[in-house]
Amino acid sequence: MAPRAYVSLVIDSPIERVWAAMIDMQRYPEWNPFVIRVDGVGDDPRAGQAMVLHVRWGNGKVIQSSEEISRIEPPSAHGDGVVRGLLEYAFRGPLHRLNLVRGSRVQRVERLDDARTRYESEEVFSGWMAWGVPLAQVQDGFERHARALAERVRS
Repeated sequence: MAPRAYVSLVIDSPIERVWAAMIDMQRYPEWNPFVIRVDGVGDDPRAGQAMVLHVRWGNGKVIQSSEEISRIEPPSAHGDGVVRGLLEYAFRGPLHRLNLVRGSRVQRVERLDDARTRYESEEVFSGWMAWGVPLAQVQDGFERHARALAERVRS
């Protein structure tokens, strides 16, 4: 099985507030303990946009990761009537170019009702060196990110 990090959390806030906080990457330094800064994305993130994530591991070490937004789908009703949104960005660093490590983080939101949203974040890693991804640190970061997002939109 491919290395995978995943988190799912029900957030007590409307989907519109959760989505707004997710895509307001310029404000991540105010609340996000995992992705502490994003360079290259302004007020209007869009597919094809390159960005550099400044990621803080649980041990305090900060690394930079080159990424590219591959999909951004604001919340809307789908064929089943459920309102969902999606933000996906793919790793584009040197290890990607050499096909050593590939990964794409998908963040999904789904309206449960007017006051609750399901947030999910997942990344599956592949490539010759995917086994070397610090999976426990990525998982920890996803969990810290999700909890902080929930706190941000509740305040």
